[in-house]
Amino acid sequence: MQQLCISCRRSKKNSVSCGVCNETVCKDCDTFIESSSFSFLKTIPEILTHRHYCANCFEAHVQAALEAYNETMEQARKIYVFFTTQRRALPILKKAKLVESVTNCEDRDETILRLAFFAAQEGYNALIETDVTSTKIRNGGHQKTIWKGSGIPAQVDAEKLERHND
Repeated sequence: MQQLCISCRRSKKNSVSCGVCNETVCKDCDTFIESSSFSFLKTIPEILTHRHYCANCFEAHVQAALEAYNETMEQARKIYVFFTTQRRALPILKKAKLVESVTNCEDRDETILRLAFFAAQEGYNALIETDVTSTKIRNGGHQKTIWKGSGIPAQVDAEKLERHND
């Protein structure tokens, strides 16, 4: 006995189970989420860890979270980043109490983007005192570089900063 798709009510051979409600969903109606879709979150909620969703579960549980994640990622790409080598005074309005840090990143850009993502998640527009370092790991004939970084999220006066750069 073939099971019916919960969305289109057709009987299809190639079907999967929705990760949330465990109902049968055909490949045509399946909403597939890449495993890297929420990779920058510190902790991924269990409901967002599934790969297959029916239309109802995707709309109810995943769509809003995915939109918020993508919006935060766009904000992270606009974050001002100031490294520890920065000597010019910054127009800091507010500074976070905790230092954000990441480890085991593939490259320097990913390390900075992850730190910026954490700052954007907390509502800040800058990273100050950012330090990014790499470590080379040799395994026989192979060499791999692992990056780590830290920075303090902060709110800076963007207008004042732009005026000084002109």
